[in-house]
Amino acid sequence: MTEIRLLAVPYEVGALRMGVGRGPERLLEAGAEEALAGHGARVSLELIALEEDHRDQSGASEAQAAFQLIGLVSASVRRAIEDGAFPVLLSGSCLFGLGVVMGLGELAPGVVWFDTHGDFNTPESTIDGYLDGMPLAILTGGGWRTLVNQAGIRTVPESAVVLAGAHDFDPLERLRVDSSAVHHLPPPAIDSDDAVARAVDAIDPAATGLYLHLDLDVLDSEAARVNIYSVPGGLTVAQLFSQVRSLLDTRQVRAVSLTAYDPECDTEDHVPTIARTLLEAVAERVTRGT
Repeated sequence: MTEIRLLAVPYEVGALRMGVGRGPERLLEAGAEEALAGHGARVSLELIALEEDHRDQSGASEAQAAFQLIGLVSASVRRAIEDGAFPVLLSGSCLFGLGVVMGLGELAPGVVWFDTHGDFNTPESTIDGYLDGMPLAILTGGGWRTLVNQAGIRTVPESAVVLAGAHDFDPLERLRVDSSAVHHLPPPAIDSDDAVARAVDAIDPAATGLYLHLDLDVLDSEAARVNIYSVPGGLTVAQLFSQVRSLLDTRQVRAVSLTAYDPECDTEDHVPTIARTLLEAVAERVTRGT
């Protein structure tokens, strides 16, 4: 029987069950496991948390806690792959997707990163200093090098990344994206059901397997207010579904993450239904591929 390993990380950066850290367990309550099991897969759930949380102690570093969590995610993904399971991450912060890329152990990983933001800030370009605005920059070698090296994070070339749906940038961050080798598709460029899948073909070096990262705030804020950073001008729900299904059907997706959901912002409770539909698509693809 096909196994899907569901990994839940209820943190916003280093803060447990605050902000978007509340999202993973809300999605579990709303039927994430059942959605993944709907096509006959066996679903095993693992909650990832720090054994000791020093965040509120004097001198403690929230960044250090986040990098420790990245390492825990990496180890869990590695075990899932060794067990023949397909990893699915429900996480608060996007940062923890770095652990998925590490744990997959692909010879030439490719990354498809859906997000309304660039996540391409560095400490020098950021306006607010928010660490979760930096994961794609970190993944491509753009900052925090000492902690990256300590955590054993394997960086990837900018040319191995497709950034889909991003249109809300800090000014210096926009310059960084525009001058990079990242394959950036803003919402107007996602003009066919397979637009993102076709962009994957430009990844260099050619990807041996893909990590599919879905920051749910890639959706237009009129469709769903996912978190405090949701803005107008994003993808429709139908657009996101069609892009994800195309990628799952035609490209070598090895792992999927759903991130950045803060239930307190979703006053009409739209996001759980959207998330379940995405997870059902993942389950259908995984079980069909066996």
